[in-house]
Amino acid sequence: MASLEQHHSGDGDNVAGNKIINHVRLLAPGELAGPIELVFESLRQKNKPMAKAQMGMLKAMPQHVEESAALVEVISIYGGLVDDQDRDAAWTAVAKVVSRATTPVIRDICQAALLQLAFDEAREREARDLYLAETSPGEYAQEAYLRRYANEDHVRTAAKGFPPEGVLTGVVEAAIRLQLSQLALEQANRLNSLYGSYNAKVLLAMATGLSLNPDLREFHFWLNRAAVKARMDGLREMVIELLQESGTDPRLHDLGCSIFKIYQGSESRRLFNALKQHVQYMDAARSDEVARFMALAGETSHLSQPAHDVQAASEDPQLRQDWCRTFLRADAHPIEEVGPFLHLANPGELKEWLTRDRLLAGGSAMEESYIRLLANVHQRSSNPDDVEERHQISELVGQFVSAWESELHHISPGGTFELAERLLILDLPHLALRLIQPLMPSHQLWASPYVLTYMRCLLEAKQNKSFDEVISRVADASSSLTLLSFQSVHAEHVGNIDAAFAFSRMMIELASDEPYGWYRQCYLLGHYRDLAEQREFHGQIPDSVLLTPSQPVKGILFFMVLAGSFAQAESRWIDWMIQSPREHAVDFVNFHFGLIFRKCESMEISSSVNQCIAAVQYRYEKDSLIRLVVDADQTEGEYTIKAASPIGQMMLRLSSGESEILQMTTYTLEENLPPYIACLRIALQLRGLHNDGSDVFSMMHMPADPAEFIPLLEEKMAHSNRHYRNMRDMEAIPLYMRGHGLYPSDSFKAAFACWTDAKIPKPTLSNIGEEKPTSMVLDAFGISYLAVTDLAKCLLDNGVTFVVSKSTMEALKQFFAEISDEKYMTLAVDDAGKLSRTTANDLRQRDGHVLTSLKLIIESAEVVRPVVHDELLEVFAINDSLHTTVYDAMQLSVANRIPWFCMDEAYGALHNIKGHPLVNLQALLLNATATLPFDFEQRRHSLLLYAFGALPITLTFNDIYGLARTPSSLAGLLLLKIIQNYGREIFAIENRPLILLNAIYLHMDAMFGREALAVSAKYSPWLTYTSHVFNHGVQLYLDISGEGSAEWRFARALNHFMQLCNGRPSFTHSLASRFVEFAFGHLMDWGAVKECYLEIVAQGSVQEPGE
Repeated sequence: MASLEQHHSGDGDNVAGNKIINHVRLLAPGELAGPIELVFESLRQKNKPMAKAQMGMLKAMPQHVEESAALVEVISIYGGLVDDQDRDAAWTAVAKVVSRATTPVIRDICQAALLQLAFDEAREREARDLYLAETSPGEYAQEAYLRRYANEDHVRTAAKGFPPEGVLTGVVEAAIRLQLSQLALEQANRLNSLYGSYNAKVLLAMATGLSLNPDLREFHFWLNRAAVKARMDGLREMVIELLQESGTDPRLHDLGCSIFKIYQGSESRRLFNALKQHVQYMDAARSDEVARFMALAGETSHLSQPAHDVQAASEDPQLRQDWCRTFLRADAHPIEEVGPFLHLANPGELKEWLTRDRLLAGGSAMEESYIRLLANVHQRSSNPDDVEERHQISELVGQFVSAWESELHHISPGGTFELAERLLILDLPHLALRLIQPLMPSHQLWASPYVLTYMRCLLEAKQNKSFDEVISRVADASSSLTLLSFQSVHAEHVGNIDAAFAFSRMMIELASDEPYGWYRQCYLLGHYRDLAEQREFHGQIPDSVLLTPSQPVKGILFFMVLAGSFAQAESRWIDWMIQSPREHAVDFVNFHFGLIFRKCESMEISSSVNQCIAAVQYRYEKDSLIRLVVDADQTEGEYTIKAASPIGQMMLRLSSGESEILQMTTYTLEENLPPYIACLRIALQLRGLHNDGSDVFSMMHMPADPAEFIPLLEEKMAHSNRHYRNMRDMEAIPLYMRGHGLYPSDSFKAAFACWTDAKIPKPTLSNIGEEKPTSMVLDAFGISYLAVTDLAKCLLDNGVTFVVSKSTMEALKQFFAEISDEKYMTLAVDDAGKLSRTTANDLRQRDGHVLTSLKLIIESAEVVRPVVHDELLEVFAINDSLHTTVYDAMQLSVANRIPWFCMDEAYGALHNIKGHPLVNLQALLLNATATLPFDFEQRRHSLLLYAFGALPITLTFNDIYGLARTPSSLAGLLLLKIIQNYGREIFAIENRPLILLNAIYLHMDAMFGREALAVSAKYSPWLTYTSHVFNHGVQLYLDISGEGSAEWRFARALNHFMQLCNGRPSFTHSLASRFVEFAFGHLMDWGAVKECYLEIVAQGSVQEPGE
């Protein structure tokens, strides 16, 4: 992890040299005072070449006293002006004075200078020995020795008692040098409290930084303890104040740049500005941190050529392309060179790079795998809406985590969180969690960017329990606008709406000038409060909040219009479209049509708004143009004309259809428009014109001739219908996933389409789970199934409680309101491409039972929220392939342990294998209907869909017999289709062929058993299907009825029928005639049939129908 870099070698690290130079100025002869002052001023200005030149002139001056020459050398030593070749001469001159000086302070200063000069040089031992030989060294010498040479014991000894300021300063610097953090901080505080000098404050800052290093090395700063963050904040403010006192101190440059690096730009704007003011005094050679800051502040002269090339490539498209091509031409690169390429390369260049067998030079297997994953994510994240790309990224991340899960902590947090943030952009928070979860500590946190990323992952992956646990450990959660937003959204997710409102109010109080808090409150009011409360709040929003056209501001205006306040939104949008129409075109189109789809309050559109006097659509030669006519002082725009201009004046006086020639050009006013409508038309044109292919928006121009309207709709809708047919006809897709593919945004429309379209494959009803649940969770598919089968009331009467999620109930109410509206109408095209419509009246007549069932479910279902829990990540991974109602039902079942009424075998099995409660659909429906008498009017809906293969149901033999007994042409059709589509499945089991014969007989009896009808049975009207039932049924019996010849089996069926209708001669004759016709029609040997029949008659007994 990072640590605070502080350097204590070289000249100018501290003010000790300045103190000595100041003392020398006092000791030096008067004729040297001026030249010494010039040297000192150059040193303050960091102008070392000038200081050296001035020092040369100073040394050239005649020195009458040996001590004066030595003092000049002292200035040269402490000023860092001694060249390597002059060190021996400087040593000699100063050492002579040490051995001869009679003035203690000069001896002390010179001895300190020798210690400074000899450090890390050949004379270091000699200087140390000379110092140690002193029985009573001076304060300057003690300070110099402590700073450069002293060991821990010496330092601790020197700190005892009441050392003078210089010695205490040396103790602090020695403790910092020896990394004795506790001693350094103690003595720095002591020094500062006693003397309070600038140097004492700097040393206290350095000691504070040193004491923070163990914590900073243990955890990345953005994952560190809140207490460490508080100490770092204090150190940051301390450095900012010190920089205001002295911007030339390199110690502050070291410390400040290191702090800035640790903050990584977060909460460090003031520090950046304070450092940038003094960047001209910084030395890039001191540390990487200083060099990086200088480059960030715009001082790039010290950068290497490769670094210059990267910077230039980031600023120029052509240079970027050249740089990336050069990178790709080279072989494998060290890992540190890969980062710039990942951020500069386009998807095509990344794809080309990824084709290589080896990306890194000298990298480990995990590093190679990580860089390959990161490059793939960079390459594929350009289109976050591409489902296939997101699926491939999911696979890659899963493979990487599985392979290196135990090693993830070795990757730098910066790299891991960068990858996590890109996965969040791709709406893959569950995968981001798998990467960053191992890095998250369990101590108290602060609202750092990494913590915010983690909280967002938890929120979006619906890890509600973990969110509550982590947020309780974030020290400043109530002072972070982002975290307050997260908490508001989380509270809404778990159903605590009052808390959601409270957090949004806290956002407004914390930052009243930020629009997002106001937007959040508008959103909550729009969903959970009445119009009066919404309008009251809208009136409290300051106008200043709505000036900048950000997404939250546009959202606020959206809710204001929904609540009936259109004027302010109209004014803002017109101003924004005047100023920057291209920037706002897409949002404006979405805004307007979003209001239309939400059926907002009526919009009273103005004929003029603010400085937009009017709007016109006119023909300029062959081009039709739309322009906004604005005042003279209005800023010029791409689609504006000045009212005072010749064209503007002409447009204001023309009427629709009138023309006028101006400078040989004909202008024809086509239409006067309200400014809002003109802006909308401009936005529509721009959105279509500047679509790069990623926007699914399109405009359709309707024909002027009404006769062409229907053919055009059929043509356009036939193209849309292809997707439906393709999705319908795909094999091996689970029902829920297929429904989502058919209608991603409407779960109930998808569910009803699945249950009523026989061409869509259906799973069988589940036969695992609870057989007699007292309550069950319903999703859109379960609700729709109960509605089309008309079984909702039956289950309610059997004591089953319907449980739905909040989202399911909202979707159900919206769907029911839509289809029960008197104005409801939908258009569709059939497989033949012909347009058809369905109106509210059609629904009432054809599907009245569906409307009744849906209303019953709305009135009786309980809305239950899941208890706070962490949603299963492996289930969350598939949520984008499911409707919200399905996913929420699954989670509600998991959290509250309520059986799920799951209509999809695949998802039901997944749910069950994880140990979550599931409803046994077959057992439940059989138990519910077993005791009920057969009611054809009630059962015909489900039997019709089942018979034609559109719907799975629990069919009993009682149902078959009931259907057969019903004297209805529709019942005959249903019985026929059941025999055709499911006959073998139902009857091809031991003893069941006779049940088939019984069903056929009962249907014949119901339709023609009365004597009056039996005589004319062979003249069946075309709407009856009795003959088909007989022929298909008998044929199926022959196919499944076991061993023996066909004639023998046929005779057995004949005998069975004859015995059942014994004593009814007319009906018997009718049935016998049908058998004869069947035998001859199927080229059977009638003589053999008679022989077999006589033999069977002799044997006796028959099973009564219904047994």
